[in-house]
Amino acid sequence: MISPSKLILLWMLLLLVWGCTNPFHPKMRNLPSYSNRTPGEVLNNLVLAYKQKNIELYKTLLAEDFRFELISSEVSQIGTDMNGDGINDDWWGYDQEVEYTTNLFQYGSSDGIYPPPDEIDLKLSIPGAEYWEIDPQQGNEDWVVIPCSFTLTLTYNQLGSSLTATGTARFYLKPVGDRWYIAVWRDESNL
Repeated sequence: MISPSKLILLWMLLLLVWGCTNPFHPKMRNLPSYSNRTPGEVLNNLVLAYKQKNIELYKTLLAEDFRFELISSEVSQIGTDMNGDGINDDWWGYDQEVEYTTNLFQYGSSDGIYPPPDEIDLKLSIPGAEYWEIDPQQGNEDWVVIPCSFTLTLTYNQLGSSLTATGTARFYLKPVGDRWYIAVWRDESNL
């Protein structure tokens, strides 16, 4: 038989051990950190964000003043009226880009024809750094411009089909502190 003083000591020891853990506050998972220390790393993380359909990762790649720019032949088809003048503009900003990409990743096409794709495969042909350009615009001398050919494939298992777009994109990346961000994504391909 255990004496009452030993039972109290054992009880206090158990409380001390259990007091160090809380079943209602489990350990946080260590989420991967995407540092985006180089322009190449940013573009590789762009491919990863599409593959994983990871909107949080995607948002870490875009500058606060991000712009997606269309070529003029696409404006009437997919342009957005950004300034409220009733005319489709050839660009949209950060908020619209996050909304459109979230829809792509999670909800499918805005017209309801396509569900969200089961798989998204973005392939970027990222040239070597010797082919990167310096942005010639005044004030952007520390920006890097990287032209990439791309193939974007959306696969729909239930429909037994896929959609593929190919073309060229020009990424304008800018440094902010010790990180790089996509400031402009210029689509230079025809629909």
